[in-house]
Amino acid sequence: MRAAGIGRRAARAAAVAGLAWLTLGAGPIAPIPAVQSPITAPADNGTAPVAIRLQPFRLIYRQIEGTYLKGPRGVFFDRKRGEVYVADTMNDLVAVYDRQGLPLFAFGYNGEFKEPMKAVVDGKGRIYVLVGVGRKLKVFSYRGEYLHDFPFAGVEGKPVPTAITADGEGNLYIADSTSGQVLVYDADQRLRLRFGPGRAGEGRFQTVQAITVDRQRNVYVADARGMPLQVFSPEGVFLRGWGEHASGPQNFSLPSGVAVDAAGRVIVADMIRQVVAVFTPDGAFLGRHGGLGFDPGAMAFPADVASDGERRLYVVERAGNRLQILDEEAMTPARARAAAGAAPARMREDIRRSISDFVGTTR
Repeated sequence: MRAAGIGRRAARAAAVAGLAWLTLGAGPIAPIPAVQSPITAPADNGTAPVAIRLQPFRLIYRQIEGTYLKGPRGVFFDRKRGEVYVADTMNDLVAVYDRQGLPLFAFGYNGEFKEPMKAVVDGKGRIYVLVGVGRKLKVFSYRGEYLHDFPFAGVEGKPVPTAITADGEGNLYIADSTSGQVLVYDADQRLRLRFGPGRAGEGRFQTVQAITVDRQRNVYVADARGMPLQVFSPEGVFLRGWGEHASGPQNFSLPSGVAVDAAGRVIVADMIRQVVAVFTPDGAFLGRHGGLGFDPGAMAFPADVASDGERRLYVVERAGNRLQILDEEAMTPARARAAAGAAPARMREDIRRSISDFVGTTR
């Protein structure tokens, strides 16, 4: 009860702070009920632009044993097996679902870790769990049986991992705050690459929150204090970066998760703005989805996002205590123009009213 009370007070304070931020003109976000700015992007065949929206498909609040999710922090989609891994942080568990969101199993019941931040799977089916308390990386079998702590071969000192991901070839990517680098290990857990720190801004990391890899094995890094979004080649060469920690729809407040979809669009979860923002591969802003709340399509502190590599996204919400599944859906040009014209006219007033209602429900 005490923890729940603290959570409600924190959420209420954040909502009030968010309203003040908006009133000062830092730029609107989508209200609740969730109103979207249409996302215009090239068609998959690259011939003509199409407008898409993110349509809520399913909300998941429980795992296999019926336990309610509590403060989930990380989500990962295993494309080889079509499974979703959710770090159920405050329950000290990892929950696994199928592509549709149906629960399969969970592990961690024997106290193997405390406050998991993320769980990913490599090409051999091994599960890597980034542990919040102790900042360790633990390795489990595909059945969730503990194997060993990750050895961090080839690294001096004591690494402190803050973010992880894995690609389809079995490589593991780890952000290490001790060295300020991203470490890349192959399927045999041998260090094959490390990159960063670079010059001021480019290639330099401060507080890495999330990492993802696209089909070409380009690496995307989201940072809470440094350049918000950076992209590197498979060899660790800085390619581009964008955004600031500032106002404006193309910028960020707290980029907490990053994913790349089938068309190469870059999706970034922003925990403070309560949205997922969508960009072209080169960083041009396309649109956003969400808004503070608990209705389908709204978001309450989105902590991470994952893509199934097709047209489905998975978002975990710390305050919403849920996994939300969103489908990318095409819009006709007329519908996109109508949505674009209607949303801004009512957005600010709806935000004020929605946050006021949200504050009232958390008292």
